[in-house]
Amino acid sequence: MQILTLENATIKGMWYGPRGFFILPTEANRDYQQFLTDILRHADWEQKFSREYLNTRLRLVLEDYRLSGQAAARIALQSLIDHLAAFDEARTVYLPLLGVTLDDEPRRELGKIILHRATDEFLKSITIPDTTDYIKRQTETRAWAEVTIVAEPHRAASRAEEACQPLIDVLRFWMACMAPTGTPCAIGLQGDIITSERPRIITNADAPQAYDPHRSRLVPGFPISDHTMTELRKVQTASRTSSRPLPYNAPGSSKLLVHALHVFGNATSAALQSDRFMHLMMTLEAFLTVGDAPINQSIAEGVVIFLAVPVVERVRLKKELQRLYRYRSKLAHGEQTSIPFPDLCLLEDLTKSFLIAMVQHRDQFVSKETLLAALEARRLS
Repeated sequence: MQILTLENATIKGMWYGPRGFFILPTEANRDYQQFLTDILRHADWEQKFSREYLNTRLRLVLEDYRLSGQAAARIALQSLIDHLAAFDEARTVYLPLLGVTLDDEPRRELGKIILHRATDEFLKSITIPDTTDYIKRQTETRAWAEVTIVAEPHRAASRAEEACQPLIDVLRFWMACMAPTGTPCAIGLQGDIITSERPRIITNADAPQAYDPHRSRLVPGFPISDHTMTELRKVQTASRTSSRPLPYNAPGSSKLLVHALHVFGNATSAALQSDRFMHLMMTLEAFLTVGDAPINQSIAEGVVIFLAVPVVERVRLKKELQRLYRYRSKLAHGEQTSIPFPDLCLLEDLTKSFLIAMVQHRDQFVSKETLLAALEARRLS
């Protein structure tokens, strides 16, 4: 710890606690921040502890050093390390999940995540009386996601949000498959997505003022019902080669498929049509870009090979995809800012068809290399 002067003091290294006011000089604070990073990189500690949690406890060690000397600080540091190494406390986190409804069951288990219908009785069961009404006013959800995480409270909350994302991506994909093309999607954790109605007032000199509300994306929502689950299982098991469930958070799931579903999910929830278009193209690129080959040709050929349509139709769709890909280049370089809605719907339909094929063959195409090898074999045949 360096000698503190007015010249080397900054507010970043200051804190106040029961034992007084403390401050680290700039260089010492920089070393201290790196020390925090190094500790979190040890074993699985980054998964269990937030930087804030560790910072609060390490500051006590620094206070011991300043007030009681090096020996006391060493004892305090060893006690902290023992605590971190032995930590195994599991916490249950409840998160408001918007855009879905549980119509025929109050509780559904999807992978390691449990969804609960948002009733008054359920909210009372997970809150204390003083906070129940406040939380009810602050949430607009019809479902709560329950996630169990081994971590301190702050890190458990952030990791629970991360754990929900694969399930959210899958639900967005299935909603897109089961709803009319172009239907806006608002499945996600509260605060992460557009949900509210936007008032729009239209007027001119010759007409009275008109009110045109942009309806909430939460309507109609995605029903997680027995009928929905039955339909999804039909698609999942349409290929005899597929035996694993969809990748909510299954450890054996293809990282490529999980990533592609995430990018597609971002497309369904994007506000602008141009953003939706770019994410749909990125979904296809995740699977089909390779080496120095022309990207538009690789994507166009890769997508249509999996379509169960006559050869003539495949040729037509290949040309359409090449035409659509030219939009992608113009959007990326700022030459164009909008996408015709029929073209967006066409790309969405083709992307969904391709993703369904990847879901059905997820055991066969466990990596990008195996997929590209299979595509090359089909081209040659």
